Amino acid sequence: MPRFYWNKLVRDKIVHHSQIDPKVIHIAYQKLDDDSFHHELVRKADEEAREIPICNDGSDDTLNELADLQSVVDALRVLKGYSEDQVREAVVKKTASKGDFKLRHFVEYVDLAPDSEWVETFRAQPEKYHEEATEHDSAAA
Repeated sequence: MPRFYWNKLVRDKIVHHSQIDPKVIHIAYQKLDDDSFHHELVRKADEEAREIPICNDGSDDTLNELADLQSVVDALRVLKGYSEDQVREAVVKKTASKGDFKLRHFVEYVDLAPDSEWVETFRAQPEKYHEEATEHDSAAA
């Protein structure tokens, strides 16, 4: 019998549906504690975001993937004890201070002065911010 490892958080009814499916011999699962649940929700949010189609062909795929992503975000919100109103208020505040995405700006890179407060912030996250020497750095060396 083939065994397939999922190793991922699933929606509540998936286990039940698997248990009553005569073609499913066994399903191994566990209930997660808060820390593990938080970790897996973050992984799930990334997974769901990656499944949103880049181009919309008019099907309901985009809407369904957005719904999946929203469900994960809602579960994270509840786990952390925030209300929908609190999240909406935080969105309003963040939009007021940093804007939203209407201008569609995409930053390729930022050259910083060596004493910029942002240098260490970016260096602490190399998986997110790749650092590269500039021509100015090479000429100064």
